[in-house]
Amino acid sequence: MKGTTVSITEGKKGFSRLIQDALEKKEEVIVTKRGRPVAVIVPYEEYKHSKRVEGYRKIMEARKAFLKAGVLAEEIFKESRKQLEKKT
Repeated sequence: MKGTTVSITEGKKGFSRLIQDALEKKEEVIVTKRGRPVAVIVPYEEYKHSKRVEGYRKIMEARKAFLKAGVLAEEIFKESRKQLEKKT
């Protein structure tokens, strides 16, 4: 995904255009303050995809840690079920 870089001041002036570019061109817009990146505008679908990828990465990290510790998925499931039942 290619990108555009704008200052906060420029972004304020052309906010609607930046949003339109992000949507139509599937383009990320990097917003800077005093020349340093502070935020990114991305199409919502791209954002959702990145959240799914991040969630998957966290699951895989947890899985690796549990396997290393010798904890089985069945044990995690049973304990989770027990904890949920206590809350209700």
